Amino acid sequence: MDKGFVFFRGGKIPFVIENYRMELFTDNRLLKDFTKKYNFKSNYILKGQCFGSGFQGQNALFLVEKSIGNICYLCCYIINMLNVESGYDTIGLQSMFLDDVFKYKYNYLDMVRAGINLEVEPKDVYNIPFLMNGRQYELSYRIGHNNHLGLLEDFDKKGELLIPLKTYKIQECYDISTVLYRLAMFITSHAEVPFKRITLYKNGGKVGWFYCSLVSEKNSIGNAVSFYEFDVMNYIPKILNNLALDSGNRITKSVPLGHLGNFDTLFSPQRFMEQIVAFEYLFDKLEHKKAQDSKFPLKSELKFMFDEFPELLSSHKLSSDMISERIKEIRRTIAHGYAYYYDFKNDSNTQYLVLLLDKLIRNMSLLWIGFSKEDITNFVII
Repeated sequence: MDKGFVFFRGGKIPFVIENYRMELFTDNRLLKDFTKKYNFKSNYILKGQCFGSGFQGQNALFLVEKSIGNICYLCCYIINMLNVESGYDTIGLQSMFLDDVFKYKYNYLDMVRAGINLEVEPKDVYNIPFLMNGRQYELSYRIGHNNHLGLLEDFDKKGELLIPLKTYKIQECYDISTVLYRLAMFITSHAEVPFKRITLYKNGGKVGWFYCSLVSEKNSIGNAVSFYEFDVMNYIPKILNNLALDSGNRITKSVPLGHLGNFDTLFSPQRFMEQIVAFEYLFDKLEHKKAQDSKFPLKSELKFMFDEFPELLSSHKLSSDMISERIKEIRRTIAHGYAYYYDFKNDSNTQYLVLLLDKLIRNMSLLWIGFSKEDITNFVII
C-alpha cells in the first residue's frame, strides 16, 4: 500500500493506494472541488508525492484511467527516487519470462567462459529495432551489473530490457510495457507473465520506478531449457514489430492474445469461445474474401486452415473435416444455448481440441506476422 498526497489548486489531498485504486480523503472543501472537476473523467494525469518508511516525500506522477467520486482507478504511476527531480529518458524492464526467451542463462555462461567479467560492466546481447505509434524504437537486452552505480545497482537482477524513450511521457512507458508483456505472452503461450520490476533511468542513472498491473512480486517458475534452440534474432524482431502495431485495448493489425489462459483457465468454455474469436479474427486477416462469404461457414474455415498445416493432425486418426465438425458443434451448443458447460476438465476429447486450437492459432498468427511455412514448422518450444 502506498500513501501520500496529490497536488490540487495549490493544496494537498491525502491518498492511499491499494491494487491501483487510489482513495482520496480530507475534511476540507478541496476534495469536494476535486470530485466536482474529475468525477467520471478518464485518462488524465495527477502530480503528487508518495511517502515510504521515512518522512521525506518522493515526487510521483499518476495516470488515472477513470475516477468516480473520491476514488481514482489508476492505469499506472511513477515514483521518483529521493532527491531526484522529475525526468527520465530510458525505461528498463525485468522479466523472468523474457530472460528465458532471450536465453539469459545460456548467454551468461557463454560470456563467462569467454572471460568476460559481467560484474564490472554489463553487455548488450541483442539490439532489436521496432516501430510503435509511428516512432522508431530500439530494444537492447542487457546482462551483467554496472559497477559505477555502487549500492544503487540491482544485485538480484538477471537480464534487463532497455528502451530509450521518445516522448518521455507516462503513457509511452505504459504502451512499451504493454507491448513487451504481450511479447512474453505470445512466446510462452501463457496469460500471466508479470514483470519483476520496471525502472526508469536518466543519463544511465536510476531515477525512479514505474508501477502498473503488469508488475508483480509473485515468484514465478520459468523454463529456460525450452528456449535452448530458440532463434531469437529470427523470430523476435518480426513478432515484436507486429505486436507494437497495436498498443491499446483494441487490436486491428497485430495478432490476438485474448484466448491465452493460465493453469486455472486452460480448459474452460470461456477460453474455448475466446479461441474461436481469435481464430475468426486471424482467418479474416489471412483469407478475407472467404471470411466474408456466407457460404463459407466456421467448419469450412477450420478445415481450410487445418489443411494448410497438415502436420498438426499427422499423429491423429481423425481427418481435418471430422476435427472441424467437432469444434464447430461444441461452439454451436455453447453459443446457441443447447448446452451449458462448467468446465472441460473431465472431457479428454474436448481438452485435445482446445490444445489443437492453440497450435492452429499460433501457426496462423506466425503466418499473419509474415513467417514462412518452414519458419512456422521450426517454431518449436517444448
